[in-house]
Amino acid sequence: MITMSSTKQKIGRLSDTQLIIGVGLVITLLQLTTFFEIYLDIATQKKEINLNELLGGRLLAWAMALAFVFLIVKTTTRFLDANMSWWNIIAIHILFAILVSFLWYSLFLFVNHLLCNGEKCNEPYDSTHMLLWYLKNFDKLFLIYLLTASLTYTYHYVQRDIMHRMQNSRMEKQLLESRLMMLKSQLQPHFLFNTLNSITSLIDIDVRRAKAMIADLGGLLRHVLEKKDEQVVSLEEELKLLQQYIEIAKARFAEDLEIGLEVESGIVQARIPSMLLQPLVENSIQHGFSRDHPQLKVDIRLFQEGQGLVVEVKDDGQGFSPEAEAELFERGMGLHNTLERLQSLFGERFTFLVENLYPGVRNRIEIPLSF
Repeated sequence: MITMSSTKQKIGRLSDTQLIIGVGLVITLLQLTTFFEIYLDIATQKKEINLNELLGGRLLAWAMALAFVFLIVKTTTRFLDANMSWWNIIAIHILFAILVSFLWYSLFLFVNHLLCNGEKCNEPYDSTHMLLWYLKNFDKLFLIYLLTASLTYTYHYVQRDIMHRMQNSRMEKQLLESRLMMLKSQLQPHFLFNTLNSITSLIDIDVRRAKAMIADLGGLLRHVLEKKDEQVVSLEEELKLLQQYIEIAKARFAEDLEIGLEVESGIVQARIPSMLLQPLVENSIQHGFSRDHPQLKVDIRLFQEGQGLVVEVKDDGQGFSPEAEAELFERGMGLHNTLERLQSLFGERFTFLVENLYPGVRNRIEIPLSF
């Protein structure tokens, strides 16, 4: 059994790392600025400069700032997909900023007090002084929190916009490739020749059926060549295209091919990737017939399962060998193209399963149900 489902990639993790490094560089610049500000202030007052103490304090502040920046970035990232209003998110950020800034400065004073020699500590560590120092520095800490949170939102939304643009470009390209592939492989010359030959044979014995086949073939070609480039269509429209293909396929294989279609009521207006069904059915027909399987039955089922739409295409043909199983999605152009389109449209919110039934093959696709 082959199961292809989109898995989480390391893009988000890499993005957070790059963001933390970027904000860390800003924090480093701020600490260097603060260091020289304090140094020049002491120098202009002609006081003795304890360089080790000054450097130690700035290094401690820098290390703690990086730790809290990491915390802020990771916390803010969780709000990106939160199902809350902007007012609630802003309120939570304000409360969290107050809490983080207080914890930040309190921990800095406490650690600084522990590392400092008693004789050299001009500022004793007690709650009154801590509160006073916190209020004096609250504006800076609060702004650093808001700056970090704002950069996190900006960075991720820019990344998402770039990713969406790339996905839209890939979808347009893959939709065009899907149509071209349909003309080059599904509607290749021998397919058209056999279809036209079947029509010619029917003209003398069943004119009405021959006309219907011509209409189906014309409608199928018209849909492929003239329809607007829509990535997603209604299931009802997709079934019309599939029905045209089924009628042509039945005419080609006559009584050797049986195709069953079962669609759950109430989902015909669901949205589905265009030209998703026809390649699956064509793949079952193309690989299902063999010397040991001169007759073929293909069952197509579409139904709702939870919050998802399930597409199942099952045949009772020859199946595939264990050797071909490992390269099924690489060697099968129809399956590979379908997988790529699903990844572009749904990211990781889909499942594509191909199962060898011995005999036969079952294709199962699960996508989010939307109307």
